[in-house]
Amino acid sequence: MAESAEIIVWGDFTCPWSHLAWRRTEVLIGDGVAIDWRTVEHERWHHLTPAQHADRVEALHREVRQVRDHLQPGETLPHSANGHVPFTAAATSAYAEAYASDVARVVRRRLFDAFWEDGLDLNDPRLLRPLLATDLRGAPSTCEQVWRWGHACDVTGGPLSGAAWHLVRDWRSQWRQLGRTVPTVRAGGLTIVGVEAVDWLGEQVRGRGLVPWDDQVRGQPAA
Repeated sequence: MAESAEIIVWGDFTCPWSHLAWRRTEVLIGDGVAIDWRTVEHERWHHLTPAQHADRVEALHREVRQVRDHLQPGETLPHSANGHVPFTAAATSAYAEAYASDVARVVRRRLFDAFWEDGLDLNDPRLLRPLLATDLRGAPSTCEQVWRWGHACDVTGGPLSGAAWHLVRDWRSQWRQLGRTVPTVRAGGLTIVGVEAVDWLGEQVRGRGLVPWDDQVRGQPAA
């Protein structure tokens, strides 16, 4: 596992704790902290009964309320998931393509916003392809479908390039070895997981005297 970045984070786009962790990492990145964000589908919801799906959605809403208890002054946590069951296999593939094409940060923001602010189904390639086409078209990908047409994933939601396929596999393997909880943070040789990881990132923001994620920070363009 390469650990050249100051902080490495594994998260899931539809996990509310990962969402707050991402917002805090954006503030740190703006202050020059090197952060390597990797994504996994942490809880696969396939093959559940309708009743089990409903229970999971209700649990997600309860979890969002818990996350709000950990907000710092000036932080918000939008929640407009619109009842979508949060599969993220396609989004994980799309993000891996963006990571391999050096446009990870802008795509990371677009995917988080798409789910939490717009309620987009992140497991639908028909929605992800137009969402990310502008970001990926012309990017330095080894896959022609990515750099020429801006395709973020194949029609089944899988990766298009060999590089992205290896990233999805490696990120999940690394994350499983570190405890199988999102978010997971590696920093200074330490592994911090779950709520503790989110709070730790908040401490880094406060310790640097940085302004939390608010409307002013959100208005800045992603790099």
